[in-house]
Amino acid sequence: MANVKELIVRRLAVLVGLDVSGINHAADLLTIQFGPLRHATTRRGTVKQVGVWALHVQCNWQIERAGDIVATQDDLFGPDDKAHRAAERLDELFVKHGPTTVESVRGSESGEVWIALSAGMRIVITPNGVADEEDWRFFAPGVDAAHFVIEGGRIDPDSLN
Repeated sequence: MANVKELIVRRLAVLVGLDVSGINHAADLLTIQFGPLRHATTRRGTVKQVGVWALHVQCNWQIERAGDIVATQDDLFGPDDKAHRAAERLDELFVKHGPTTVESVRGSESGEVWIALSAGMRIVITPNGVADEEDWRFFAPGVDAAHFVIEGGRIDPDSLN
């Protein structure tokens, strides 16, 4: 079986060449959409715009530009209006002033991810390593397929089906 690093790179390689198409949040969960936006219906019947791929991050993350940290998971903690402003600022940075294109993806054995983007941008995701707690998930919204999930710094075995 391939190692964690190889599996992360293999799964996320589909992002290379795609633009970041949306950034949002749900409480302290960072959501990033990649690729052209399309309409999808949620389980509750709500229609929303989603990318071809989505990355949901619940662990430590930071966004860098030219080596400087421009945002971290702490920006989503606290009152909802603070988190909403932070998500809007990131959406503006990546999408409105874009396009911001994925150039490469790297992973580590502990579930870390580095997504290099155009314009000197980079997304760094660092799992918390807490057993039975989801760190991040990667999936195609609206598609009935297994999600690739890192939980406790390890690949959730259900992700490999």
